[in-house]
Amino acid sequence: MSEATMKRLNLGFRFVLEMLVLVALFLFGLGLSDEPLIAVPLALMLPALVMIVWGLFVAPKASRRLEDPVRLVVELLIWFVGVLAFGFAVGWILAILFGMAVFINLGLMFYWGQRGA
Repeated sequence: MSEATMKRLNLGFRFVLEMLVLVALFLFGLGLSDEPLIAVPLALMLPALVMIVWGLFVAPKASRRLEDPVRLVVELLIWFVGVLAFGFAVGWILAILFGMAVFINLGLMFYWGQRGA
């Protein structure tokens, strides 16, 4: 497999990881209350908050994209929140695996110079 293909796959994998953070936050929000009128809005608001922050400050086409190292700190906080959400909502083994996947992906992003993408 060529390096160009691997780079594209890494960017695709990053997108999957970003979506998994939203899923983790949704599941975490659902588990915060036994009352659906509380749990469902929380389950929708938590991912929405992360989408807003990511869209404004982190995404490649963000209107107010932060520069590194501040952007990296914001990203790491969001990834960490995703790990915690998986841990509390689903289980810590999955949370650790998710964190390892994020670590590998981020390492490859630096290695291949994809931080600007």
